[in-house]
Amino acid sequence: MSDEPLIAVFVDFENLAIGVKQMKAGSFQVSLILKRLLEKGRIVFKRAYCDWGNYRDAMREFHAQGVEMIDIPQTKVSGKNSADIRMVVDALDLCYSKDHIDVFALISGDSDFSPLVSKLKENNKRVIGCGVKASTSDLLIHNCDEFLY
Repeated sequence: MSDEPLIAVFVDFENLAIGVKQMKAGSFQVSLILKRLLEKGRIVFKRAYCDWGNYRDAMREFHAQGVEMIDIPQTKVSGKNSADIRMVVDALDLCYSKDHIDVFALISGDSDFSPLVSKLKENNKRVIGCGVKASTSDLLIHNCDEFLY
C-alpha cells in the first residue's frame, strides 16, 4: 500500500460557476482541478453540490470524471440553497467516520467554509482550497493549508 495522502474532494459548484462567469473565463472545468489535486495524493472521494437543474450543461463533465453529484434544489423560503450546509455536514461526517482520509480539498471561494476548515485542521486533516482568484474570500484562502487557483 502506498504512503501517498488520500484526498476527499468537495465541490461547491454554484459558487465556482458564478465566479467563472463573472470573470468571463469560459466554463468551469473540474478535470483541471482534479489533475492538480492528483499531484498532491490519491483522490478517493469526489462529490459536487449544486442545484443541478440550473447547470445541466456542466453535469456531463462531472459524470465523466466520476464525481458524485448531489442535487440541492433552491428553496423560495431562504432565497439560497442549502448546498453549503449539506457540504459541511458531509465533510464532517467523512472526517469522523473515515480516519484514513488525510486531505480535504474544498473547491469553493465562499468564506462560509472557514469554520469547516478550522474543524478539519483541529482533527489533524490537511485542507487544500481551490477557487476563482477574483471571487475567493481572503478569509478562506488564509485558513486553508494551501490554496490553488
